[in-house]
Amino acid sequence: MTYSLSHDPHQAGVRRITPAMILSEMQCEALPRSGASKAQILSALHTEPRALGLQPRQSDLLGFLISRTKPVDWEDDNLTICTVRNRDICERFGIERSTVKRWLRGLSELGWIIMRDSPNQQRWLRRDGRNGAILEGYGFDLSPLSRRYDEMLQRVEAFRERERERKRLHKRAMILSRRITALSATALETVSDKAEVMSIQQNGHQLLALRGNDHDLDILSPLVEQMEGLVERLEAMIAGAEPVEMDPMGRTDGPHNTDTNPNTITKVTVSGAGFGIEEELVGSESASHSKASPLRGFKAGPNFLLQLVPDLRDLCTSSRPHEAELIGAVEMLTGSLGISSHAWRQACSVMGRYEAAVAVCVISAKARKGKVRSAGGLLRAMIERHLYGTLALDRTLYGLASDLSADRTYH
Repeated sequence: MTYSLSHDPHQAGVRRITPAMILSEMQCEALPRSGASKAQILSALHTEPRALGLQPRQSDLLGFLISRTKPVDWEDDNLTICTVRNRDICERFGIERSTVKRWLRGLSELGWIIMRDSPNQQRWLRRDGRNGAILEGYGFDLSPLSRRYDEMLQRVEAFRERERERKRLHKRAMILSRRITALSATALETVSDKAEVMSIQQNGHQLLALRGNDHDLDILSPLVEQMEGLVERLEAMIAGAEPVEMDPMGRTDGPHNTDTNPNTITKVTVSGAGFGIEEELVGSESASHSKASPLRGFKAGPNFLLQLVPDLRDLCTSSRPHEAELIGAVEMLTGSLGISSHAWRQACSVMGRYEAAVAVCVISAKARKGKVRSAGGLLRAMIERHLYGTLALDRTLYGLASDLSADRTYH
């Protein structure tokens, strides 16, 4: 009599292997070990589980498996096997055995663990001495965590960057909403097409309502872009209407640097709609004045500007921003100061981006002391003085630095 041996893939003791598990295993084994320690792996895992696509209970389970290994298991190319029983996992998390199997299969399909089954379907290992490296073992292979360590760090950093951008856009939407409200009030007094102004204002309110408490970039990015478009439309409608304060220089306890050279016959026009320059330069001194930095040698680094305008700290993505990051933060600050995007772009074009940022910080510091009637008007006046070669912000900056030093001494 001949007997045939049938293989039932669902018979007791045989683990179900899915295509996703096979693919993840192949991808993980193609990567080298990172050499990260057990502590580093745990830290990367628990820093931001959402960045790794893990649910809280999944990251907790991974942490539990890692805790049942020894530090030596993560060194070099040593085997990193955990032999914890399903019963122990059930007791640890207070869940049913079927849930444990589902969680473990999910981690395997995501490529965070590899199932290493022994011939008898039991989990066991043999070490080189009591605390030595694993010579042979079967159970949960945790080496993918070491192989994907660099990926884990990159995903966490990318997640944090997205979180910072979400918060920035969320705040930016509120700033733009206030800007739209302020511009609409001005436009209703100066523009004939009041129906369009009211429509823009209503649109701005609707966009802000869509923002809600959501920090989803897919919602916030186009929303903020639309709100910026509304601001630009309103600014274009009322361009040139804002008053101009013609005293952009700082302290009054010293004479201003004023160029009275008769050879300088540059004609300059600065308006809300834009600026035009008609120039007929006689001699080289005029050109050198217009190109000179308005800082006149004053070292206004990012750290100094953060002290000068503390509000910038909330707009920067790091505690020690570089110049480009600070410029971006200052650009966001202009809306809350009432400086139009046109004026900001003019300042950047004429003075230079960083110098323009310093000028806005000066305006913000003076506005906080109640010394500015119109921030936008003051910036335009600074642009005009710089074009004439008479803007010297160093005098103001030295004064503000002295005030900061006095405040620190007093406190």
